[in-house]
Amino acid sequence: MRKNICKHKVAVVGARFGALTIENDILNPIGCKIVEGIGKTELELIKLCNNADAIIVGSICDLTEPVINSLNNCKIISRAGVGTDNIDKIAAKKRGIIVTYVPDYCIEEVSDHAMSFIMYYARKLETAKNEVLSGNWGISNLRPIYPLKESILGILGIGRIGAALAKKASAFGMKLIAFDPFADDLIFKKLKAQKVTLQQLLKKSDYLSLHAPYTKKTEEIIQKKTLSLMKNNAVIINVARGELINEDDLYRSLKKRSIRAAALDVLTEEPPKKSNKLLTLDNCVITPHSAWYSTNAQNELREKAAEEVKRVLSKRKPRNQIN
Repeated sequence: MRKNICKHKVAVVGARFGALTIENDILNPIGCKIVEGIGKTELELIKLCNNADAIIVGSICDLTEPVINSLNNCKIISRAGVGTDNIDKIAAKKRGIIVTYVPDYCIEEVSDHAMSFIMYYARKLETAKNEVLSGNWGISNLRPIYPLKESILGILGIGRIGAALAKKASAFGMKLIAFDPFADDLIFKKLKAQKVTLQQLLKKSDYLSLHAPYTKKTEEIIQKKTLSLMKNNAVIINVARGELINEDDLYRSLKKRSIRAAALDVLTEEPPKKSNKLLTLDNCVITPHSAWYSTNAQNELREKAAEEVKRVLSKRKPRNQIN
């Protein structure tokens, strides 16, 4: 069989996908040769991406201005993920490089994860497990437990994932309130979620689930002042971005029990240092940025990121260009 002539170099950086069978299946037929590496430093990334026509980038490296300024042939940076703050989009725009992302994958997985956090605390599963391990059988130390239909779920950011969580929580009979200054009123009406201010959201929520993007306006939106508005039985859930929370302020609130608990899938530093004080708390559960993951979701992510590269290198318009 005749080998495909190499027309394009594609660098896959900052990702741990394993064998790149999906990417090769999509890109080899148009003459792409794929190189791979993590790229822990700018120099490593510059070397990996040298003469690349396209880059697929995961979440564990940063395409900074010096890296992007070294790209002489690059036509597209395809972010295999939703968040793009690890790409200097201004530098890319100056060099005429298209930046794309994948906004429409793992919606069910992340909303499932958030709902699991709610159930975990609603049914006091950790306490129940520890009771059995301690030789205690019964409900005496589980009291009180209230049904979910008597609880208020506050959703900060009612985009795709926030809306998916709203539908799942509604099936349990939870009362829904939400704050999102960019969402159309029809979305609130469709989801039967009461539209509230941020202050009302904080004051009324029994469970507060964060689904906002990371921007200058949302950075540390959960901090000392906003935490002080919350109920002492409130649970904060974050499956969005670690930067939405001031972790020192959250630690102090949890330590003092001024809020009940926190369930976090994302942190400001990942993986966390052993010195991260949140790891010491019995009322804070942390999962390893795994909310997005299922085998199907990962495959969908890789396919969509590679397809964007294929479109641009084939001189077609990408589907999800952000710059």
